[in-house]
Amino acid sequence: MGSVSSKSESYSLEYESESSNSGAENGNLERMNCLNEKENIIINRVWIVKKSINLTDRHVDLFHLGLDFRKILFLKKINLIRPLKNVFNIKNQFNSNFKHWAIILELSNNSYVNIQFGRNGFSLEEFNRTDIEGENLFNSILCTWGEDGTPFSFCYLGKANFKYKYLKKILKKIKEKEEKRFKENGKTYYNVLFKNCQHFVCYIEKIIFNYKLPLHIFSFYLDEFYNHFFPDINLSELKQKYERELYKKNEKLFKLNVEKIKSIKKNSRSLFGFKARDIEKIKKEVEELFHLEFDDYLD
Repeated sequence: MGSVSSKSESYSLEYESESSNSGAENGNLERMNCLNEKENIIINRVWIVKKSINLTDRHVDLFHLGLDFRKILFLKKINLIRPLKNVFNIKNQFNSNFKHWAIILELSNNSYVNIQFGRNGFSLEEFNRTDIEGENLFNSILCTWGEDGTPFSFCYLGKANFKYKYLKKILKKIKEKEEKRFKENGKTYYNVLFKNCQHFVCYIEKIIFNYKLPLHIFSFYLDEFYNHFFPDINLSELKQKYERELYKKNEKLFKLNVEKIKSIKKNSRSLFGFKARDIEKIKKEVEELFHLEFDDYLD
């Protein structure tokens, strides 16, 4: 179990000392977005969150293709935008896809932290309290990288009682070395097989708890996670706000598709040889995806 002892200050930076790397060309280094608070904030509970990720995702990019073939094949090779999916409606089921791991920290000041690692280094994001209880935790979960439409699952690591500033001190030293390496080589020390997101999460687990579990069991999906660990939170209020915001975002995406389809219609003779019936089919498919009427958004 973790402690607040000073031994954390001298914790070995073994993780970043090995530098096998896949690199990230023309990318941006991930950042630590955190406050330098004066109070002695303690890390309370800790979880790992897991989500499926595509191996051509820019955070992983195993094959360095830079292409998403599903987008190329989608709707007759027209690069239209898919709607964002409601995470509460995603079916909770196991799949054998490659998984991305992030770590979620619950702090004693009622904030939550998401830390995750990819080919452009590690990111740290803090989420402070909002008017809706549990929303900052929800936002910390949502920022986990991964494929849209796949569920979040959680592994509970336990209660930590570990000073947050000690963890940040260690991570800041790693970030300084990342920045130096990235500036010199345009790469970090990430390797999808040997120095990946799972290794980084386990490294943080070992810092906080002085050990790591031999086996990480992901026993909870999103609803179960809230019901088990946060039974007093009004989840329906949180869902309603999220769904209102999601609708607005998807409405904007739908409008962008409307403009693209209008452009296709205008240039249909020269662009891919589209005919009127092809355009009508695309319009119908987009309407079904977004549950919105195309003609309602025409000028």
